[in-house]
Amino acid sequence: MPPLPALTAVLSRSRLIACLLLVFMAAQATAFTYQGYLLTVRTELQQKMTARFGDKAGPRMAELAEALNAAGRIADEAVRVERINQIANRARYMTDPQLWQSEDYWATPVEFAALAAGDCEDYSLAKYFALRELGMPADKLRITYVRLLRQGRLENHMVLAYYPEPGAEPWVLDNLEKRFMLARDRPDLTPVYSFNDDRVWKVQSGGDRELGSPQQLRKWRELLDRVEAEVRG
Repeated sequence: MPPLPALTAVLSRSRLIACLLLVFMAAQATAFTYQGYLLTVRTELQQKMTARFGDKAGPRMAELAEALNAAGRIADEAVRVERINQIANRARYMTDPQLWQSEDYWATPVEFAALAAGDCEDYSLAKYFALRELGMPADKLRITYVRLLRQGRLENHMVLAYYPEPGAEPWVLDNLEKRFMLARDRPDLTPVYSFNDDRVWKVQSGGDRELGSPQQLRKWRELLDRVEAEVRG
């Protein structure tokens, strides 16, 4: 057994190495490249989705990719974002228990495309991934948890917020409200927290408060792991 000072030095080095490994793992986890994921239909992935979801999966993936790529050629950014919103909203709304026999499952955008169905998280994530793949920087987008007032009741809901400029009022991309509207025109929505590839925020009236990295969100980490598995085949 090493003398106490030597053991302390070994433990200190071990902690340092462990910390560096954690930093490296976090960097790896945030290094996902969106290019070639949702907007490029790869035969192997089509076949994989067809085996899981049936013969319509491949054509659905191809149809969505074609529509999103066409939207990507629209020069005006706001019009392009609105078009992405419209395209994704063509999918059927279905709950997680209906689709996945789970109370809360975040489908990958490819799963969403193959099924052409999902719930509010799936719409929001698919729109986020599509816009990121088309080159939009993360700081213009936030996946946002909200409380939705509907028929006199508050419900949990998720939307995608688009910020044309830093500090600008966001536009809301929502599967329930087909119109592309500014946040101020959606009094039925109360934001709770939001996130993108870089940060997590608690939304509050005095100014949003940063909470840290999205890698703290278990559902987001699990989603990226499954997306990476799709990419690797």
